[in-house]
Amino acid sequence: MTVYNENNRSIELMENFYVNNKSKKKHNLKIQVKLNGTGIYLRHETTEGGHFTEQLIRLEDIVGSNCDNRIRKRLRGGLGSCKRDRDDDEAHHHSENNTDNDPKDLSAYLYIFAYIRKEKPLKRERVVRILRFRSFVSFEENLKCAERWHNAIKVNKQASDDRRPLLILLNPKSGSGKGRHLFQNEVAPILKEAEIQYEFIVTTHANYARDYIRQRKDIAESYSGIVVASGDGLFFEVLNGIMERLDWRLLTHHLPLGIIPCGSGNGLAKTIAHLYNEPFEPKPILNAALACVSGKNTPLDIVRIELANGDKYLEMYSFLSVGWGLIADIDIESEKLRSIGAQRFTLWSIHRLLHLRACKGKVSYLPWRQNESTAKTKTEDISTDQAVNEEVKAPHPILKHYHDFQEEENDPETILENNEFVDIISHSSRKYNGDSWQSAESRRTAYYSLAGQSTRSQRSITASVLSKIEAANTELEAKTLQSHLPPLKSPLPVDWNTEEGEFIMVHAAYTTHLAADCLFAPESKLNDGIIYLVIIRAGISRVQLLNFLLNMSSGTHLDEAPTSHVQVLRVTAFRIEPHNSDGIITVDGERMEYGSIQAEMFPGLIKVMVPNTSVNNAECIDEYDQNKGTGEVNGNP
Repeated sequence: MTVYNENNRSIELMENFYVNNKSKKKHNLKIQVKLNGTGIYLRHETTEGGHFTEQLIRLEDIVGSNCDNRIRKRLRGGLGSCKRDRDDDEAHHHSENNTDNDPKDLSAYLYIFAYIRKEKPLKRERVVRILRFRSFVSFEENLKCAERWHNAIKVNKQASDDRRPLLILLNPKSGSGKGRHLFQNEVAPILKEAEIQYEFIVTTHANYARDYIRQRKDIAESYSGIVVASGDGLFFEVLNGIMERLDWRLLTHHLPLGIIPCGSGNGLAKTIAHLYNEPFEPKPILNAALACVSGKNTPLDIVRIELANGDKYLEMYSFLSVGWGLIADIDIESEKLRSIGAQRFTLWSIHRLLHLRACKGKVSYLPWRQNESTAKTKTEDISTDQAVNEEVKAPHPILKHYHDFQEEENDPETILENNEFVDIISHSSRKYNGDSWQSAESRRTAYYSLAGQSTRSQRSITASVLSKIEAANTELEAKTLQSHLPPLKSPLPVDWNTEEGEFIMVHAAYTTHLAADCLFAPESKLNDGIIYLVIIRAGISRVQLLNFLLNMSSGTHLDEAPTSHVQVLRVTAFRIEPHNSDGIITVDGERMEYGSIQAEMFPGLIKVMVPNTSVNNAECIDEYDQNKGTGEVNGNP
């Protein structure tokens, strides 16, 4: 049965499937499978007559589906066959042992890939559901049934018809140096399940990604998004490569950025997981990859940075933090202990506490005013919502196959009885040829496409769309991001506050996490337009500092602020003017030329890929627990 729901623009399908019961004394169990705008419902008969259980696989947990003409070897274990009711079809029925290999099997299989959310402990668990269609005496007809479900899932998920590939950049030396291996084993399979094509680039030196993004001419037309498989450092390169382009405004509005945490810091990836109540450990790469294939994005605050050292002036863009003093010192100076891993931060924190030093200088800031910041944010949100609404209003191309859909002439009950449901839960590892052109393990090239042929040749873009892009480029190239601050060497307006003296540290953050284990600004949001400026003045005791550092992992380090030595400020801009000539200043964890620095918030300037869940939504209803069979409902099947 097929129904198109005009209210929520979803397709409703329902058919009966059967699971082979290994006990010959009992009949095959019937499963009613229903697809609608919420997800896929599986209604199971129980061995006790008159009772059933119902489970739901939510649409947001489904990453994709695909059709095949066979059961894949690693998933054979759950196949159970059931006898056809008609004797003339007996020649087409095969046993469990030979269905996979028999060329006479005319079945079509639909694989549904989902990552189910579990609450205790919080994690995502991979589940595969396989529907076997064998109602007809020809494979082509059975395949049409499978494809009908496949297309309906895409429509209900509101999957984009954009066939452009993702551009994925990977730093092979980030983190533990196993980036290629991690990508191939944990990310590539998810991209395949989601039917997302991509082009893969391995960086070879510092600022490789920045130069590549800045110089590549056809990025807006060629890719649907950019994904960074590395730490925060490579994301910083990509962001600044975009902002150095003439068409930066077009890219920031229409090209979302994603991050897969293969590095050591991973502050942005952890922030996204934290705000969307998604699991991060023990599989941060898996969960971040799911966000990159979700098709969802949200505005992300960006801070414009100006640096001055003598006659040198630098301009850059930041998404994470600016540091001066203690935390920046620990981060950069502990690099000499990188070989011992994350323990380097602990050891160097102790060293720096024993040899505490203060930074002399002047700190100025512009306090955050809710009305002004909200107005800026709303402007970005309105433009974003308009773009989304325009996309939603356009009819999905797959819907045309269902508007005038009519049921097959065959008896529906007969068709449904002959279908088969195969329930597989797979945790098997995947292996690829390490030296093939399609493997991230390959050392043959740093730039290739996993699509086989050029994916750009598969992209059909109408002349009207191209003309709009060209017109937008012409209009936007002349517009640059205008700063509202005076030049770095000029006096500040009277509505700024200034403090001068000795500081243990000044650290500004605009994400919740500076690293995966450092919850620095618990109240921060991706698009709130606020810089959280933490100032610690000289005179604080070492015991207080030690507690401050220890409590950063839980986010309780600011619970007692403000105090006489610790202050937390919400600002939209700030300026740091060191009086000493030697010290460390960091931007997004990267060391910069030491000197005066000022920063200005631009709310929601770019778009970042996020999970397909609500922000801070801890509720997960109607979960499917394949081990416990949750969601049981009594009733007649």
